Amino acid sequence: MEPFTITWGKYSISFMKIIFIRHSKVLFKWGKFYNSNTFDMACKAYDSGQSDVRLIIKYDITKIYVSNLNRTQDTLKFISTAEKDIIKTDLLNEIPLSSFIDTKLPLPTLLWKISGRLQWYFNSKRQAETRIQSKERINRFLSMIEHSKENCIIIGHGFYFAQLVNEMKHKGIVGNMCKRIKNEESREFRFLN
Repeated sequence: MEPFTITWGKYSISFMKIIFIRHSKVLFKWGKFYNSNTFDMACKAYDSGQSDVRLIIKYDITKIYVSNLNRTQDTLKFISTAEKDIIKTDLLNEIPLSSFIDTKLPLPTLLWKISGRLQWYFNSKRQAETRIQSKERINRFLSMIEHSKENCIIIGHGFYFAQLVNEMKHKGIVGNMCKRIKNEESREFRFLN
C-alpha cells in the first residue's frame, strides 16, 4: 500500500503509516533466583518460547516486518490483512540479554536483568550486543523501511521498541513515543517523506 498524500494547492505532504505491535505474552515463568548458568539458560528458554496470543487484529496494510523469534511469529498468525507480504528479519530481534558475571551464587532475577541491561548500556562486551551495535541494527531497519516507502506493520519486542523510538525521533517519525509498550499493544506512527 502506497504512502498517504495530502495535497493543499500546489503543496503536498506524503507520509508512510507504520504500525508497531509488541508480541503476545510469552508462555514462560521466570524463577526468582538464578546463578549465571541458569540465568543464561532461562534467557534462551524465554527467547525460544511460544506466545499466548489473545488478539485478532484486522488491518488494510499488507507489508509486515517480523523478527525471527517465535513469539513474534506466533503473533503474526493472528494479524488479519487482505494479503500478507511478510518480511522476516533478525534486524527486529529483541536485544539479547545474558548474565553479567560468572557465579554459582543464586542472585535475584531482577538483579540479573538490570545489571545485564546496564552492561549493554555501557557497551560491555560481556553482553552479546552492545548499545552501539543495537543502535546500528535499528537504524539499518529504519533505513530499510524508509527506502521501501510502503505503509507497514512491525511485530517486535519491548526493549527493542524502547530503543527504536529514540532513533525514530531523529528520522522525522511522529507518534506516541512513550517507551513502555504492553504485550499485544499497537502504536501508529507517521514517517514524513
